[in-house]
Amino acid sequence: MAKQLLLMIALGVAAGGCRSPRQQFACNPAPIHAASNPPVEETEEAEVTQASYEDEPAAASAGEKAGPKLQQPRELSTEIIETPPPEPQANSDPSVLAIITSVRNHFPAVRQAEASRIIASGEQLSAWGAFDRKLDGYSNAQPLDYYENNWHKYTIKRDTMWGGQVGAGYKIGRGSFEPWYKERETNDGGEFQLSLFAPIGRDWAIDANRAALWRAQLEQNRVEPFIRSQLILSVRDGLQAYWMWVAAGENLKIAEGLLKLGVDRATYLKRQVELGEKAEIDIVDNRRIIVSREAKLTAAKQKLTQAAAKLSLYFRDDSGMPLLVDDRLESSFPEIRVPEEATLGQDLELAISNRPELAELEIVRRQLAVDSRQAVNETRADVDAGIFVAQDVGAPTKDDDKSELELNAIATLSVPLERRKALGKVRQVRGKQAQLRAKTQFAEDKIVVEVQVARAAVIAAAERVEQNRESVELAQRMQEAENRLYEEGQSTLFQLNLREQQRAEAAADLVAAKRDFFTALAEYTAALGLDGGDLVSIYQGIADQL
Repeated sequence: MAKQLLLMIALGVAAGGCRSPRQQFACNPAPIHAASNPPVEETEEAEVTQASYEDEPAAASAGEKAGPKLQQPRELSTEIIETPPPEPQANSDPSVLAIITSVRNHFPAVRQAEASRIIASGEQLSAWGAFDRKLDGYSNAQPLDYYENNWHKYTIKRDTMWGGQVGAGYKIGRGSFEPWYKERETNDGGEFQLSLFAPIGRDWAIDANRAALWRAQLEQNRVEPFIRSQLILSVRDGLQAYWMWVAAGENLKIAEGLLKLGVDRATYLKRQVELGEKAEIDIVDNRRIIVSREAKLTAAKQKLTQAAAKLSLYFRDDSGMPLLVDDRLESSFPEIRVPEEATLGQDLELAISNRPELAELEIVRRQLAVDSRQAVNETRADVDAGIFVAQDVGAPTKDDDKSELELNAIATLSVPLERRKALGKVRQVRGKQAQLRAKTQFAEDKIVVEVQVARAAVIAAAERVEQNRESVELAQRMQEAENRLYEEGQSTLFQLNLREQQRAEAAADLVAAKRDFFTALAEYTAALGLDGGDLVSIYQGIADQL
């Protein structure tokens, strides 16, 4: 059966495993391989000249590099609703699909990961704050002095997306001013001001504000693969807990059946002893067998209760409260078939394209590209140009020297001659990019190994199921033959008990093999990067067999 099951995984995911928005980062990832950088041994000047601008964010003008589209941040609710700790509820019937749905919708670890969206949104909103309008004000009154005056100035400024700054202001100054403070004096109506500053060298295509905003936007994108990663692991753990619970229930049935053999035999032995067919010591030995099997039944009940408690972590109601599975509920394993080796190559390609870790590393690479561009930007000369326009209105001053339109052109220059701080940042980013390339390569290699290991576990467990199924059949035949010999007086209770134990052990081994198959299958689907949305269609066929 595992052949069809593995084909369902490959075909089901290829056909419709990427329909949910949560899977878009893994199903349509950007290229993973980062561009090669010049070697670290090159001179600092060469590092600046040859700096990579791959995947650089968009600038405001036509001559700038392309990059991520700037969007206004969405307002997300950060209200925290306090609720009392949930108490487990009982009498609930779990299933494979119910576990998947419960984990996706209510598992706390997944909800914790989803809360990262709020954190990332807050970081982006904070980065947008660099472009907020800033209101500045200043008032000064000098009522007691040879020069009695008062003057007030208010300006509003805003940093722009093209690295400059625009501003507007109003100033009014009245009274008698010192000759060296004549610029504070205005006409009766005050003075209106406009200013504009723009970068010519540094900060033209990118500056600290835009770099921080782009990094925050990419960080918000990086949260989605992280959430998918937590979802995949949580669904895997939930499914494994479910199959452990099913196995515990199967082992309980085996213990109950084994005990029933001893209890039923007690009545038979009592009658045989009364007829003189069996020795009385057989009754004592059978009682010993019953007590031993009762102890094993108690241990099996304990394991079932513990497995149900662990399963309740992943099996929750609509309010998120754990549902404690009733011990009287029963479930069983579906049929199993060995998968085909021919699908291995497809599985490896699927895992490489679908695993959220690689999508997350790709976004980190783009963040480092922003850092690299900003570091190179800081090596340039800081050359700014601007204009300042002012016009007084109202009745003129006594000297009548404020009524003319004032226009000032301004240019500034600042550059560290050695540029060691900027060159050091360039080198740091190059090192981080080299680390990321190595980390990405290792992540790809690790994914391939995880798929191969999980697939080998699935195949081996499926083969063990077939082997143990034959072992159970043989043990059953030996037990029936030994029971006939015992009834005919040609065997002993010791031999019969041994055959019964062998059959119970073979049945327990079969349960363990089935459990290992389905826990390995959960590990395998996680290695392929399948989350709950993909697994619903895959496990639908399994659920139909249960």
